Amino acid sequence: MYPPNGPIGHGNGMNQDPARDIVPAAALPTAFEAACLVRCGFAQGRPPAVIEFDRGDAAGRLTSLLTRLGVAAAHEVQTGGGRRRYDLQRVHVPEAKRAATERMIAAAWRQGRQALLGNETLGASSPRHTLRVTLAHAAWRAAMLAGGRRKRGDLMSVRLSEQEMAAVLVRAARLLDVATEVSRRPGCFMVAVPAGVLSAA
Repeated sequence: MYPPNGPIGHGNGMNQDPARDIVPAAALPTAFEAACLVRCGFAQGRPPAVIEFDRGDAAGRLTSLLTRLGVAAAHEVQTGGGRRRYDLQRVHVPEAKRAATERMIAAAWRQGRQALLGNETLGASSPRHTLRVTLAHAAWRAAMLAGGRRKRGDLMSVRLSEQEMAAVLVRAARLLDVATEVSRRPGCFMVAVPAGVLSAA
């Protein structure tokens, strides 16, 4: 648990220049997983006030991660539809924290993406390699929760709206020694791995 001021509070190194924001290494896996969830979900507004998901476990996970990062996020369920009722899962970010949360999410995505996509060879016992592996698991955990998961035969695939997230998942799977298949569909990318190898646990 991070302190109330957390990595995105006052006096913690985050500043008003988004290009210079840095998430501390201890908080990066948590913040990067939150960033991946946001990219897999749907954010309303900029800075985001509400992030929406189809799955309650995805919204619950993001709420938990943001809470650990010092953001008092709230998970709400909105029911809609006529005869076919559905539940829309929403994560609300407090107004006072929205700008700082957006900067933190952007910095975590930038740092995590750079760490995963970097070509530098690292020893298996290197702390930076350990961080890469942790970030790889975080990316796939987020995608399995919020990325439109679908099982076909021996493959489990996730549906993504952006190429950057797909590239991160492919690299993350490679770091975890997991084979991937990537295909492009109208309006989305599908990244598939052997079923049962990676999970949202």
